[in-house]
Amino acid sequence: MKLTKLNRTVHNWISIFIALPLLLIVVSGFFLQLKKDFSWIQPPSISGQSEATPIISHDALLATATSIPQTEGLKWAEFDRIDYKVDRGMVKFMTIEGWEVQVDTTNGSILSVAERRSDFFEKIHDGSYFGNGVKYFIILPTAVLLFLLWITGLYMFIYPYVKRVFNKKNKRQKV
Repeated sequence: MKLTKLNRTVHNWISIFIALPLLLIVVSGFFLQLKKDFSWIQPPSISGQSEATPIISHDALLATATSIPQTEGLKWAEFDRIDYKVDRGMVKFMTIEGWEVQVDTTNGSILSVAERRSDFFEKIHDGSYFGNGVKYFIILPTAVLLFLLWITGLYMFIYPYVKRVFNKKNKRQKV
């Protein structure tokens, strides 16, 4: 089998194998690219009253964050993530269920309560939503195969031009 035919066959089979995982990666990447532009994906960060050092205690911030139905009764360790935004004078409390509560660090008021979908799209994008098996045995090989697809596609693109140049040189030498 000629190298060109083998290359085309490998390219076609790799394309078929990675089509669905690559579709998930591309679509989730599209949403992640736009997460700051659409509040449906990720709620916008609302600045607090002051950009100074927080004057509310950590316990008071937690009490405020857990005063709404979506986070009622949660303890510190039960939040997925807590982000201090000192430059904006606020703290973001993110739950495992995907809710985000923004609390002002100056007066302890709730600035925003919204569902945060960007974490879901990140988990889809890296495959961890489906478990470590999919992450390491489907998504990671898809990345490697995508690199091979790029190489074989580049070869199929460049080969005709290189062949044409060599054919012109051979014709000149024969004459």
